[in-house]
Amino acid sequence: MDFSLLYFANRKVDDPPAEYDLLFDAARFADEHDFTAVWLPERHFHPFGGAYPNPALAAAALATRTSRLRLRAGSVVLPLHDPLTVVEDWAFVDNLSRGRVDLALATGWNANDFTLVPERYEDRRAYTRDHVPVLRDLWAGKTVTRRNGKGEDVEVGTYPRPVQPELDMWLTCASHPAGFAEAGALGLNVLTALLFQRVEDLAPRVTAYRDAREKAGLDPDTGQVTVMVHTFVGESDAAVRETVRAPFLEYLESSVDLWKDHWQDLGRLSGEKLLSYAFERYFRTSALLGSVEKCTRFVRDLREAGVTEVASLIDFGAPGPVTLDALPYLDQVRRAVQEG
Repeated sequence: MDFSLLYFANRKVDDPPAEYDLLFDAARFADEHDFTAVWLPERHFHPFGGAYPNPALAAAALATRTSRLRLRAGSVVLPLHDPLTVVEDWAFVDNLSRGRVDLALATGWNANDFTLVPERYEDRRAYTRDHVPVLRDLWAGKTVTRRNGKGEDVEVGTYPRPVQPELDMWLTCASHPAGFAEAGALGLNVLTALLFQRVEDLAPRVTAYRDAREKAGLDPDTGQVTVMVHTFVGESDAAVRETVRAPFLEYLESSVDLWKDHWQDLGRLSGEKLLSYAFERYFRTSALLGSVEKCTRFVRDLREAGVTEVASLIDFGAPGPVTLDALPYLDQVRRAVQEG
């Protein structure tokens, strides 16, 4: 089981640059403590996640501050981009990092994001699927035919050339089994979360993913399944609850318009009852929130369901120094799982 960090801060903060201090300081800790990667999102036009409009920029900032960590887009919303510029940006980061770049690809879901390219919204899934081989070809040094400013068809490739000959990629899947199967058929890894699914839902979806890989002529056991989980590990469950409840409720409130319609079990809940229900769901069954012992059991349950990597979302609103002080407890979970 691999352990990584993931960032998705709410931009409504009193000291905006401080969240980037947390990015750098936490990544330094992960780089020095055998974590696998850091995941950096792409978000537009909303304070929830809005600290990261371009994951390549954040990855470039980390490339010269770390020496071992993988630097991963989690995710590039591919329909918002031309594959040419995606490969250009990430090949640059691959050079800065000496070959430590990976990408997760997302189809996108928020219609407002597509003010950038509104014509791609309806067919965004097909656009993503169809451009996976284009990304692979461009990364490998092949060219594509495009029309230039004079109306002429020309062959173009990308520079700088990356360090890695091949690009390892994930497909971001919310919860629908078809997304997991599509990732398997495309030969991609999976990046998912427990936002709209529970741990017990993962096993059949991972099975669908592995079956699809096998049907595509790929080794079904080699694909990776990464799960994002909100994370704060501490001395005891009670201490963690006291520390995280207020900032986590604020974090949930900042994004309630993005997630409330996706939960089937909310009924007529609203306001404080809705947020309280969501917090309890995360704390009890869907996040790494609590003691080392509780969180270790949770990660082992994820591993039993077929998960191969935990990506810990740490910047949900607890003060930066408090979040950093909790990382050694998360490292205890990592060592307990990997050594046990």
